[in-house]
Amino acid sequence: MGRLSNSVQRRLSEPTVDEFVRAYLDGSSIDSLAADLGVNRTTIISHLERRGVERRKSVRRMTDWTVRQAARRYESGESLKVVAARFGVDARTLAREFRYAGVPIRPRPGWPPST
Repeated sequence: MGRLSNSVQRRLSEPTVDEFVRAYLDGSSIDSLAADLGVNRTTIISHLERRGVERRKSVRRMTDWTVRQAARRYESGESLKVVAARFGVDARTLAREFRYAGVPIRPRPGWPPST
């Protein structure tokens, strides 16, 4: 028997797909398109692949210097979200950069510490 899910699948109309393909080609990110449409990013990727749209290579958004600057702010007590916003990146991007740089990430309030 299949697993039950709380998510609702939506079918995107062809005009909607046309529109977000144009937006992607004009520079919109997969994550921003998914958020705008209320779908998972894999849905956007699947539609782009079906249309033969080549995905852009990901470009590192931070330099080693900006990661060090962000780490100083984070280590002084600012939250990951606040520091990420200050540097114009998503909190997940900053967390990934911190992991690569060996900066320990604090557990979120109310969450058990990571093992």
